[in-house]
Amino acid sequence: MNNAILFFYNINIQEIKRINNNYYFTYQQNNYVIYKYNRDISEINEIYELNIELLSKGLIGYEIIPNKTNELIFLYENNYYVLMKIPNIKNKKITYEDILSFNFIQNQNKYKTIDKSNWNQNWSKKIDYIIYQFSQIKNKHKEIDSSIDYFIGIWENAISYYNDTISNKNKKYVTHIRIENDMDLLEYLNPINFVIDYKERDIGEYLKTYVINNNYTENMIDTILKYTNQEGIVLLISRLLFPSYYFDLYENIIEGKTKEEEINVIVKKHYNVLNLIKYIFKKYWDYNIPYINWIKK
Repeated sequence: MNNAILFFYNINIQEIKRINNNYYFTYQQNNYVIYKYNRDISEINEIYELNIELLSKGLIGYEIIPNKTNELIFLYENNYYVLMKIPNIKNKKITYEDILSFNFIQNQNKYKTIDKSNWNQNWSKKIDYIIYQFSQIKNKHKEIDSSIDYFIGIWENAISYYNDTISNKNKKYVTHIRIENDMDLLEYLNPINFVIDYKERDIGEYLKTYVINNNYTENMIDTILKYTNQEGIVLLISRLLFPSYYFDLYENIIEGKTKEEEINVIVKKHYNVLNLIKYIFKKYWDYNIPYINWIKK
């Protein structure tokens, strides 16, 4: 990697540290990371433009550095990487307050490639792919075989609920591909994780992993919910219903990154998410929010 940095950036580095799939070094008293780029190549230009915009608005975050030919990513050992300057901040585990305060609204509709707000289209394409994929490997993963149909059904419920109730009038924000309750602040500020979507994407993804892994209080949930409107509540219910926690783990198992038995933990704990949805229905009964009968029971 030292030679690649010299070739692409004219930076001569003597010492570089590899952690997982990324490389870290210090240059001229600044810390940098060569970050493995796993997103669609077509998205990198908008990711960079958004990065510049957010930094200009005062976000203390990573800065993407183009190489000497003004390209944003480079190929090294069959993988793409991006160079970023690391922000000089104290790292910590994120809280729901970090999510609520991350309020960069996008009204210009200029980031179309990284706009992921069409949940119906995105979810429908993804579920069709997974159904086909699993048909090719059925009976090879016993633990998945016994649970996947149930979670596909929940996902289809999320799509139907979204289609039947959402008018897509809510504001769009800078959000994240995924958020987990144990994510650290540096990863939260990583622009390679940014997408344009509704605020409820981040809130929902955070809450799902939180209630699966931790005890929560109604006061905490109430504090989060007061920041959204009636349609936002419906969006949040749709997002909570979408079982990303199951299918993210499913993909890791299929790719050999995770032991298959771990999916049993998710199967047992996903009722925590359903109970959270029940609580939201109960709290906002006077909002005329459409119910999901099988959850309400």
